[in-house]
Amino acid sequence: MNLKDCHNFDDFRKLAKKKLPSPIFHYIDGGSDDEITLKRNTDSFNECDLIPNILTGASDIDLSTTVLGQKIDFPLFLSATAMHRLYNHHGERATARAAEKMGTMFGISTMSTVSIEEIGNLTKGPKLFQLYIHKDRGLTDNLLERCKKAGFTSLCLTVDTVVAGNRERDRRTGFAEGDEKLGTPKHSYHFF
Repeated sequence: MNLKDCHNFDDFRKLAKKKLPSPIFHYIDGGSDDEITLKRNTDSFNECDLIPNILTGASDIDLSTTVLGQKIDFPLFLSATAMHRLYNHHGERATARAAEKMGTMFGISTMSTVSIEEIGNLTKGPKLFQLYIHKDRGLTDNLLERCKKAGFTSLCLTVDTVVAGNRERDRRTGFAEGDEKLGTPKHSYHFF
């Protein structure tokens, strides 16, 4: 299976499973605990219907909207996710270029594998930074200042990571630090 053979989400998922090492595939494919919330989110998304306006002009369609005070041409934006270089050697660079090409916003995580400055220099499109508050206030302030200098236009404050999720798939595949009671390996991966 090649990229040109992918026509829907399931095709892309099968290709990713074939190409990526198992721990990395399951990290991006999985969720926490019994993955109930992941299933509910998927089911909710699948219940949404896109209903076209028929017999209306197709020459003047405008998909633009405003998100966080920024006009974007495409009504979806690329939310911040961590460690893109696990999946592709271009990492966040490729994601930022794709967002700019589509005229939409790109979100970068504090856990990015590409620097704030590089993304700022790479794209002039609207950019969002997902901030994890650090115990060291100076580190947090430094991240904010770097984002400001790099032209980031929005901030997403992450408040739900006081305790990391129980990502059982990651423990089973050895991607996350193990727990001796579960019989999983006691090592973790560091990519940045």
